[in-house]
Amino acid sequence: MSDHTQKAIITGAVWLVVIIVLRWALNSAFAHYERRLGDNSFEAARRRTTFSLLVKVIIAIVVAVGIWNVLSIFPSTTSLAKAMLASSAVLALFAGLAFSTPLANLGSGLLVAFSQPLRLGDRVTIGEHTGFVEQMTLIYTTLVTDDARRIFIPNTTLTQSPIVNRTIH
Repeated sequence: MSDHTQKAIITGAVWLVVIIVLRWALNSAFAHYERRLGDNSFEAARRRTTFSLLVKVIIAIVVAVGIWNVLSIFPSTTSLAKAMLASSAVLALFAGLAFSTPLANLGSGLLVAFSQPLRLGDRVTIGEHTGFVEQMTLIYTTLVTDDARRIFIPNTTLTQSPIVNRTIH
């Protein structure tokens, strides 16, 4: 096994531990915060919704940095990293075009998480779909309908369509 491979394995393991510890620390801190505040169902659902999406964004960024760190150990990817840094404006343009829909969904998800037109556990109608908000991810929000179907709604739809929230009065 080459020196680069050993270093990459060790670095990858360290980043994995960092990700696990970070996720545990964020969840522990949030649980402590929730216990300290007490339970107000409206506000608790609001905080859970915002927190769950923020944790996913933070973990995704840390994972990307960790992967980039591991790949930069090898000479071939180090030169690629330098070339990409030098041409970051061109890469940003290409990435923006290639990921316009996922980035729009991410941005919309953050907007929804902070503006709170819906929260985890709320009963909502979005377009023709009515159900309970089960999960909000970086790209879509999951509704569970009365007949136990799961509807995956892109987060951009949440910022572009009327939302009838039957939980918030």
